[in-house]
Amino acid sequence: MSQKERAVPVLYVDLDGTVRQGKDDALGRFVSGPEDVAVFPEAVEMMRRWAAGGGRIAAVSNQGGVALGLVTLERVTAAAAETYRQCDGLIDMFQVCPHHPDASDPEQARCWCRKPSAGAVAEASRAMQAKFPGEYYPPYMALFVGDRDEDRQCAASAAIDFQWAAAWRAQASAVTP
Repeated sequence: MSQKERAVPVLYVDLDGTVRQGKDDALGRFVSGPEDVAVFPEAVEMMRRWAAGGGRIAAVSNQGGVALGLVTLERVTAAAAETYRQCDGLIDMFQVCPHHPDASDPEQARCWCRKPSAGAVAEASRAMQAKFPGEYYPPYMALFVGDRDEDRQCAASAAIDFQWAAAWRAQASAVTP
């Protein structure tokens, strides 16, 4: 860290079931394209509060359907773009893992970025440092929000505090001072 760098808090958010409706919510299946995107208004409010406090926001998402041939990377990217739009441009970085352990291609079956590994968090941090020169993102200033145990495990592996998505979104109704 040089004297010109400043520490910036990062909110790492899972996408499906955290920021936008996913398989376990009203959608009832995985998000497979932009037409499936429906963000939780409470998530947008919570991200707005984080950004107003000077923090960055990084979406970290497993999208194993790409490796399994169920969805194309282009469709996943289009869904991310629609998520960005519905979130009023608050997300600074999308880090997607397109791999899956059941993929027939060995290059798609093994990776270090699939949650619960912390690789996607590390990649998001590195990409944000390139995008926002002069910033760095210490784990003690970060929060990871997710809806599955793999999200909690990812946060623990990255030494980041964790909060369950439902509890996080419920805070949106609280009045901020």
